[in-house]
Amino acid sequence: MSVPLLPSHRRLPDIPLEPGEFTEVVLRGRLTDPEGAGRFVARAETFVGRRVGASRWIVLTDRRLLVVAPFPREGDWFDVVFDRREVTASRGVRHGDVITVELTSPRGPQVLRVPVRLRSEVARFIRALRR
Repeated sequence: MSVPLLPSHRRLPDIPLEPGEFTEVVLRGRLTDPEGAGRFVARAETFVGRRVGASRWIVLTDRRLLVVAPFPREGDWFDVVFDRREVTASRGVRHGDVITVELTSPRGPQVLRVPVRLRSEVARFIRALRR
């Protein structure tokens, strides 16, 4: 029996939320800084129109935008946490099998890339951030 090198998380892990906080939208995609380390992969995905690399769970709650760590541990659940009121989203643009959404955050511009099959969830995500 072979064991995969990287565990696959097909279900959202049980992440701790603050008391009274609830989940609005859950996506499986990538959030990157257009000037950061992931910029080459992002450009390749946009050019080719296919996703390249691993995805993360992206959770929008009524208070925060969370990117779940690839290997969540007790006390170290999230790679990125933004106050939801400080994040705005542009409309999604389709590039082949990938939808890109430009976000403005406290860290500057960010790009969210998700598969086209999640189009309805992406629309809910954008509408929720525009409220």
